[in-house]
Formats: sequence, structure tokens, C-alpha cells
Amino acid sequence: MRMKFMFAAALAAVATPALASNWIYIGKNTYGSVYEYDNDSVSRNGTIVTFKLRVRYGPDGPKGEADGYVAFRRADCSDRSYSDLTTDYMKNGSVLRTSGAEEKRTAPPTSIAAEVLNKVCAR
Repeated sequence: MRMKFMFAAALAAVATPALASNWIYIGKNTYGSVYEYDNDSVSRNGTIVTFKLRVRYGPDGPKGEADGYVAFRRADCSDRSYSDLTTDYMKNGSVLRTSGAEEKRTAPPTSIAAEVLNKVCAR
């Protein structure tokens, strides 16, 4: 019995992906929503950077079922453009729904999107 338990515990440890993230605060937008990126998820290939972005809606943010989202974002640091490849809309830490790729956008210089790019492109 003890051997079965040890085997099951070892299997669970190997099969469970690491969920730890290293969220770095970026700032807040005009609605009070908090923006953070996962430092451990940042990957660069030339001027292209991919990373996870977490947004927790502020008191004046979007009203609805979600209280924020986690997006897998691709950014081009050379032209300051970005697009979310996937987005998980969250409620109390659980995924409500996932959306696919979004259109490419350019970050206006004084926006929170520009602050996000400033942080990840500097890495």
C-alpha cells in the first residue's frame, strides 16, 4: 500500500505543470485596472517579444462577469505593435472563457499599453 502511495505521489509531482508565476507590476490605467506581466514568461526573438499579461479590473473598469484577464501577448518592439494570441477571462482566479487571436494594434505613447511594451521590450 505504501509503495502505491509513493508511486502515485511521484506521478502527480511529475505530471503537474508548474503554476508559479513571477508577476511584475507595470501600473494602472485610467479606470484603476492593475497591469502586470509574468517575468518568467518573457521570450524574445529579435524585436519580437511574447509574454503573459495579467489585468485585474479596477473599480471603474469593465462591468460584467469577469474581474480581469490573462493574455498571451506578442509584441513587436520595433514598431510598438502588439496583439493578444489568446485571452483567458477570469473570475476569482478561475477561467470563465478563452478567446482566440485579436487584431494587431499600436500602443499610443502615453497609454498603459505603451508602459507594458516599455517594460517587456527593455528586457
